[in-house]
Amino acid sequence: MAELLIIIGVSTIIVTTLGLMNEASHRGHSALFFMIPLASLGQVQQGWEHYRWWALARVAGVLTAAVGTALFIMSHASEVPPAAGVSGQSGQVQRGESMATTTSFVTSEEAALAVVKGQGKALSGRIHGREFRYDRVALIDGVLTASQGEGFLPELEVRALIGWKPEEITERKNFLVTPSEANPPVVHVSWKPEGKDYPETQIFKGGYRMELALAPLDAGQLSGSLVLVVPDSFKSYLSGDFTAYTNHLRYLNGSVDLHFDHEDTLAYVARQYLLTQFPEGALETVTPRQVVLRRAESSGQVTARVVLTNGAEEERSVRLEKSDVGWSVEPGSMASRLIKEADQGSMSYTTPGQQQPLEASAQLEPISMSFPELVTFVDRAVVLEMTSGRKIDGVLRKVSVNRLWIEINVGSGVVERSFPKDELQSLVLGSGQKVNVDKGDTQTETTVAVPEVGSADSTTRAGSTHFSDTDDPRVEKFRGLLGQSVTVTADEGPARTGLLQSVESDHITLSVPVGAGNMEYFYDMNSIRSLEAAR
Repeated sequence: MAELLIIIGVSTIIVTTLGLMNEASHRGHSALFFMIPLASLGQVQQGWEHYRWWALARVAGVLTAAVGTALFIMSHASEVPPAAGVSGQSGQVQRGESMATTTSFVTSEEAALAVVKGQGKALSGRIHGREFRYDRVALIDGVLTASQGEGFLPELEVRALIGWKPEEITERKNFLVTPSEANPPVVHVSWKPEGKDYPETQIFKGGYRMELALAPLDAGQLSGSLVLVVPDSFKSYLSGDFTAYTNHLRYLNGSVDLHFDHEDTLAYVARQYLLTQFPEGALETVTPRQVVLRRAESSGQVTARVVLTNGAEEERSVRLEKSDVGWSVEPGSMASRLIKEADQGSMSYTTPGQQQPLEASAQLEPISMSFPELVTFVDRAVVLEMTSGRKIDGVLRKVSVNRLWIEINVGSGVVERSFPKDELQSLVLGSGQKVNVDKGDTQTETTVAVPEVGSADSTTRAGSTHFSDTDDPRVEKFRGLLGQSVTVTADEGPARTGLLQSVESDHITLSVPVGAGNMEYFYDMNSIRSLEAAR
């Protein structure tokens, strides 16, 4: 509007000046006086009846140009660069005005075409004269943030203080702001000047155009689309679709970055762990309530409220530690506190390792079993009680003659570990029943009849009662590879390459490098298909 008034005013001044000069030449007056402002005032007064309409039109043109110039200055007042003393500071610079005035770009055809071009595509646009493609969009504490750059301070960022809470978005919600709307949400546009470490921010309290739509997508995620055109001299705008996160989790290749130090990362790891501690369909909600992060110690603790489908409510607390694989739950660190009993008549769930009610424990007497008989509990949740006093909870996966394998939750994944029978004292089943492991080797005494001397088949009978103590013939061959890098192929699982640490009569031990450490794998002789020196 301001530019249009200026154009009309200047055009009117030019046309009326030419008209006055033409009229003066017909009257025999000097036309040059009309080229100089106010110099022709006396001449116009003397020939008012001849010059009046041209003179009045010229005055109108001057007034129109003056009004347009004033509007242009007012609309661009917020875009005047800050003083040198302010812009030279190393900290963040914020500038704006309480009553922002829209510019012609906000409602222009150019902006409309740019917006249409970005619709249906990933959120992009132009911010402060730079191309923008979003890396992350988040809705946290009522602030919608779209940023470009993975650093702590993004290169480009737009924030809209819309005041929406993510948990209240249960269906698609729309937000429309027009340039003339009073008291719209405040919008911040931030950018990093070249050579500066801190961003500058321009604040808009009106005069912009915004079309926002958000809908629930997944846990901690919203799908949305945005159209934003702000009234700055750089013709900044955003348009396109996005996925917004409602927490501070960081993602790498579509997966949560477990190395990112933030309370939300710990809450995520703890929640994923708790989801594996109950049978399918038993959980209703798991809500982390308190998160403690100790960055200096690389440790933390999460307390969550667990609601079960049977009406029971519990408070579960787990300790976490940071290792080479990121944040994970310390095995055996979970503590529980019952808040509300299960509804009467509902099924109750028992957590391995938890103390059972007196009525239940009275019915489940401890039993004793030999180590090989533990195979009956494969694929069941158990708590191993070791001779050292440690307790390890997980899922029993395999039992051999002298060793068992258990699957343990680590972070959002699982790790399989094995333990020799000498370290196992007992285990507790999911029902709360304790199983003591009998490690005694029961030997059956065999009586061998000695044939009479001279018997015809004495040699044959004696041979039939002889038992060879010779080990598997492969044992000596494998022992020749001790301390070397070998590749082991077994009946189950992938082939592994590592350092052959030990060879026993019934199993071997293979040390495989994993990250900054090593993991030991134990193979029964009967399960080994081949063992060869690595090339």
